[in-house]
Amino acid sequence: MRPPASGPAETVRAELRDDFWAPRQVQHAEHTLAVLLDRLESHGVVDNFRRLTGRARASHAGLWFTDSDLYKWMEAAACAGRFDLLDPVVDDVVAAQHPDGYLHSFYGTRTAVGQQPRWGDLAVSHEMYCAGHFLEAALAHEGASGSSVMLEAAVRLAEHLCATFGPGTGLDHRVDNHPEIELAMARLGARTGERRYLDFARWAVLAQLHGAGLSIDTVDLSGHAVRALYLASAIAEVALATGDHEWVDSAARLFDTMVMQRSYPTGAVGGRWLGEAVGQPYELPEAMAYAESCAAVAATQFSDRIWRLTADTRSLEQIETLLYNAVPCGVGAGGDTWFYSQPQAVGPDAIETNPWLEAFDFGQLMLLDWFPPRRHGWFDVTCCPPNLARLFATVDRYVAEVSSTGDLLIHLPVAARLTGGGWDVEVSSSYPDSGAVKIRVLSGPLGRAVRVRRPRWATRSPSGGTPAGDADAVHVVVGDGESLDLSFEPAWWETDPRVEGAAGTVFLRCGPRLHCVEGIDAPGIDLRLLTVDPIQPLDSAFALVVVPSGSGLHGPLGSSPVFEPVHVATIPYHAWGNRGATSMRMRFRRR
Repeated sequence: MRPPASGPAETVRAELRDDFWAPRQVQHAEHTLAVLLDRLESHGVVDNFRRLTGRARASHAGLWFTDSDLYKWMEAAACAGRFDLLDPVVDDVVAAQHPDGYLHSFYGTRTAVGQQPRWGDLAVSHEMYCAGHFLEAALAHEGASGSSVMLEAAVRLAEHLCATFGPGTGLDHRVDNHPEIELAMARLGARTGERRYLDFARWAVLAQLHGAGLSIDTVDLSGHAVRALYLASAIAEVALATGDHEWVDSAARLFDTMVMQRSYPTGAVGGRWLGEAVGQPYELPEAMAYAESCAAVAATQFSDRIWRLTADTRSLEQIETLLYNAVPCGVGAGGDTWFYSQPQAVGPDAIETNPWLEAFDFGQLMLLDWFPPRRHGWFDVTCCPPNLARLFATVDRYVAEVSSTGDLLIHLPVAARLTGGGWDVEVSSSYPDSGAVKIRVLSGPLGRAVRVRRPRWATRSPSGGTPAGDADAVHVVVGDGESLDLSFEPAWWETDPRVEGAAGTVFLRCGPRLHCVEGIDAPGIDLRLLTVDPIQPLDSAFALVVVPSGSGLHGPLGSSPVFEPVHVATIPYHAWGNRGATSMRMRFRRR
């Protein structure tokens, strides 16, 4: 199932009709986007722009990088077609742009409204980061509306950047400490055909790496998880635009590191709270997982770029895992609460205090505020809700594509109507609840085929004898109304034993979704004592290890452990936390 490195010949419009993402996209368009705008307004984020044009008099509200949160919302609103909400905001933001193209509500030159000087401290200012999200919002707006008003503003901003920064004589050689502008400038260059924007992106990536003592050949997926993944995406974007083998190899190596050493079973990335970091190889703690929701968005986008760049089918598997686990987990069932970090296990609720905590200990303040983990209606750092919003608005784009040879490639076998590239196809399925799929070809190019990816979780071979477990396998549809069986049973999977605490444990996977146990469904049970016999049927697989009374915290090796059978229900991981604060466990000791 390999398209050429240049990517698909044509995009496919996927009208989702499934029971998982279709209702979520409706809720997102009809409810979540309005809630987000209301909360951005109430926190002064839009007024930050209005005050630059005299339409609001308040001082700057929120943190200095809140522009990026509004831009991500604008991108999501454009992709969802909510121009009734978006158009007034576009007017406010574009009106605030400086004559020379600079755009930021906190920094600039208009000291009369309290702006700080522009480009003063790129180590912390996030000015280029915000600019990058504006460029991405502009591309989405132009693509969805046909209007050029935001794209023209984006070009003015890009021209300002090219005139101010770069490797040339008289230019500023610094780069923002938070990657994003790199991938955005590469995308803008691809859209406009302006080579200087791609050159800027390439320079900015190399400047980022040089500042860290790295090169395109030695860069690793490390440090702040979101920054690392945005930088990886930028490397992939430059590689897609240039075909430079060195950059292709670098992007492929970063992806291999992500999926082989630094991803949770849910697809989440970020094993370390300190620095919101990726962590060391195999550093994937459960209860203290950072696994930021923004990193799940970034990992999905990076995996998509890797597919277009290298045709590595693991990227499609990673996208599927993220879209049915870490990504939907980030948004509450009501569409108006969110997870910032996504722990992979939660212990029993216990009061935790720290009498020595100081106001500047931001990381510790977050810990005390967020634990026990629960969904929140807002965050002082508001990056995750609008970032999730732009991915929710574009999930349909990951379903299928038309290859350059004209074949229709179905990556996610969701119920949908697929049109584009001469194809008109109806897919009927109950995915992700089952893997029974029916393909109805209403029309298609002569001599071309529909090719359906066979996921690694599928336990049965599709017709034609494709061996189970072959992740590169596809089912080729040659007739109308053809059915295929990607069925699955609940299956216990395991994790590389080099992950601390993973040796001798298993987790439950049901097709593309992982399952967990919530304490609310197991009253009186300490989930840390649950064990699993993976040979037994699921309804009799669980048992509690009995801790002898008075055994103490540590002691000599005793007799064989005693297990007490217990029945507990499991739920999809993405749905946990929707019934209030509770303990949760996804990985269990194997007995």
